[in-house]
Amino acid sequence: MKKVKTTFIILFAAVISFSCGDDDKPSASDCDGQVCIATLGANETATTVPDAIHGEFNMELTHAESDSPVALGTKATFTISANKLIVSIEGRECFSVENPVMRFGATSGNFTFKADCIEDIAFNVSQNNDGTFNEINLEKASGPGFFGQFTPVGG
Repeated sequence: MKKVKTTFIILFAAVISFSCGDDDKPSASDCDGQVCIATLGANETATTVPDAIHGEFNMELTHAESDSPVALGTKATFTISANKLIVSIEGRECFSVENPVMRFGATSGNFTFKADCIEDIAFNVSQNNDGTFNEINLEKASGPGFFGQFTPVGG
């Protein structure tokens, strides 16, 4: 009986330790916050984000203008898919933005998600010339204006 009890305790401990691994940490894709459904504005073109830059990216605001609504050094996680950007900025409720656009004459490499239901902000997802993910620029949703730049952290 003692051997069965010991075996049970060891088995129970093993199950608990394996079921509580790092895979259970919440991610940006777990967000159930507000959803902004962006509408097409003047001189904007509806688009989708290419597969090459889909994924979850841990980033930091490494450049901020004095009027930026996000402080320099703030960490964020962005989950990018074809038509949706999930935004999880440190110290704020997560939210998502649907319906990316190209604006200000862009024809490729810049995919803007306007989060004007949150505040006058937009996230311009940028590709490198080789098609890989580059950065996310924090801009005004209502028109031209630059607040700062999120760059990847930790490789």
